[in-house]
Amino acid sequence: MRSRAARLGSLAALILLSAYLSAAADSSARWFDVEFPRDSPVLMVSSSLGPLTTAHVRGTSMVLDLHAALLVRNTSTKPISGLTLRVEAQDITPSGKGSVTVPSLRVEPGETFPVRIDMEISRPFNAPQADGALVKVSLDCALFSDLTSYGPDKLHSSRSLMVYELEARRDRHYLASLLQAGRDAEVREELNFGLQDFVPQELGLELLHAPRPANYSGQPVNVGAVAFPSSPVKTIGGAARVIGNEVRAPEIQVRNTSMKVVRSIDMGWIVRDERGKQYLAGSLPATVQLAPVQTGSMIEPGTLRFSHPAGEPMSIGALLTFVNDVEFADGKLWIPSRADIDEATRDPLLHRALATSPEEQRLAEVYRRKGMSGLAEELQKLTQHAPTSR
Repeated sequence: MRSRAARLGSLAALILLSAYLSAAADSSARWFDVEFPRDSPVLMVSSSLGPLTTAHVRGTSMVLDLHAALLVRNTSTKPISGLTLRVEAQDITPSGKGSVTVPSLRVEPGETFPVRIDMEISRPFNAPQADGALVKVSLDCALFSDLTSYGPDKLHSSRSLMVYELEARRDRHYLASLLQAGRDAEVREELNFGLQDFVPQELGLELLHAPRPANYSGQPVNVGAVAFPSSPVKTIGGAARVIGNEVRAPEIQVRNTSMKVVRSIDMGWIVRDERGKQYLAGSLPATVQLAPVQTGSMIEPGTLRFSHPAGEPMSIGALLTFVNDVEFADGKLWIPSRADIDEATRDPLLHRALATSPEEQRLAEVYRRKGMSGLAEELQKLTQHAPTSR
């Protein structure tokens, strides 16, 4: 009986899916739509769905495997440095929402640039059918070269885009200084390092918001720190409980050593396996109000779950953390300098993971395609009239 009920449920879901897809074929209910405000600094020139875009049933939801290409124009009067788009099939659950961030841009007024959307997003069959497309794309934030921004910023992407841009400027100036000093061999080492097999492997980091058990299980561990000398926030201690590939109740003590009020801190995580190999495992921002020279605690209410890129659980031997970036009350941001990263670790893989940014990866591709002269031309164009970093 249970098997028959399951088959009937699947059949009903398939019928509903067919109805949705038939509706999506109508002009009044499209698969996909892009909606930007009238005063938006970007406008869509064209969009297309890839042939790999599909839909299937998963439980009581329709799952859309979305592959789309947008061509977007900068209609503002300022260069755009980064962009985040919201992608929504419905806003009831996290699985119905997604985002696409494009950092390391330098799009002049009037120029166009491509944006790829490749993600899986779901929509419950019992969700009310709104007018228009099944999936809607909208602007969350656009960051300009003068570090001002536009957009509702519902995803708090302005901060992320700002960090990407500051990292991009840091890495451009670092590579440009090497070229100007005639240290071409070091430039090749810096860029080829990420193009060969010697590439740091990043772990998957998942934050689980399930209610905590009354009694925490797992092995208690101390959380070490990778310290950046110029960081305005220092890690002074930390503890957590580890069970399998999960870190429960992590608590990090930090001290604001600056004379400015800190508004938020983005803490990065490094996992060491049982063989002593270290992996960068992403970072998590947290709102922490710290007055000058004040000490405080960063307590994560959820559970951190670490896994290898292929999905298998990570065996946790030790945990380390580092201050990835700091936001002050005046909106200014601190990120580690190249000198900070050089002094923080002698592990070449960890150093590479900490130093690599989307901009450095882009410049490595420029070097691979155009050689040293093409890289020098690109860096000169980007750094010649670069605005002062924030």
